[in-house]
Amino acid sequence: MASADAGTCPWDALPLHLQERILSLLPITELLPVAAVSRAFHRLLRSPTFHALLSPHRLDAFFLLSPRLAVHPLSRRVRTMPAFAALSPPSYPLVSSPSPSLLITCASLQFLPPIPDGAYLLSAIVPSRGSSTSCTLVAVITGAAARSYTLDTGDPSPQWASRGDLPLSLTLLENAAVSGDRSKLFVLGRGPEALLVFHLVTGTWEVLHVVMPQGLTTAHLFLFDGSLFLVGGIESFGVVDRVVVWRLDDDKVEEVWWREVSVMPTEVFDELLAGRFGRFWHFQAADRLGIVCLYNAVDRRLVMFDAADGMWTVLPRLSALDACESFRWFGHVLEPGVEILMGLRW
Repeated sequence: MASADAGTCPWDALPLHLQERILSLLPITELLPVAAVSRAFHRLLRSPTFHALLSPHRLDAFFLLSPRLAVHPLSRRVRTMPAFAALSPPSYPLVSSPSPSLLITCASLQFLPPIPDGAYLLSAIVPSRGSSTSCTLVAVITGAAARSYTLDTGDPSPQWASRGDLPLSLTLLENAAVSGDRSKLFVLGRGPEALLVFHLVTGTWEVLHVVMPQGLTTAHLFLFDGSLFLVGGIESFGVVDRVVVWRLDDDKVEEVWWREVSVMPTEVFDELLAGRFGRFWHFQAADRLGIVCLYNAVDRRLVMFDAADGMWTVLPRLSALDACESFRWFGHVLEPGVEILMGLRW
């Protein structure tokens, strides 16, 4: 009897629903080798009840570098992306949604009404528990006649609807961060610098009364754990001398301000700049669920910031990657879904 007990695996003694709950906490990409352990694991990972427990995992993100290559922060590796091999020019991506991911390409839009003249896509908002093929697209026109438009791709007869005018004459709107309840967008305005909010239900805009950091350049907004963050370079006399992360604090009813929460360490900063001190440079940024990748496409330098622990990491330097191609693709992030568990391959 003692020998039989010694040979019993404690995992096998757990009820099936507890096994499913435990495994659902792992990134999907880490579950693939688990399927090879036994037939029981294979069946569990393919079951609909297990798939119902899965939600976007912050470590599953793939930061696209090209139609074929992506950086995987969890493994710190550049991985091939065979699923995107068919996406070649002119079907370059225009915009990607926050989690859950949806990549909007020219091909995605060919059956939709044309974007209003002078407008460009700002954001795609996918329902957090909805269909991955339906989303709300937001387009904007900047300049003196700044306007916004929205379109619901799930509408049987989708049409661009004119929404509110932007409250400022802006040269450019940069990236948009979608609130957790999908009710509003936080948007960076440049020329002048401002933080705006677009309310999706009412179609109205407002300017948040918050002072933007002085000398800010190449800035990027992201949301994590209910807080809005800003990462960007700080210029002094025309030279970028540091990269900072701020969190928007609104503890008091009438006061909103950016609180500095992290400064890129010197050794990481030197790696990102690649020795370009005193010369014009910039980085591209992409984020997913609190993980932010900053990419110097000219020198193929890439670093990562994790808002969960405030850690900075230098990722492997890239080679044999066309800079023009990466300029088009970097900034788009995807998470794998249950379809790779159904195929049990990556």
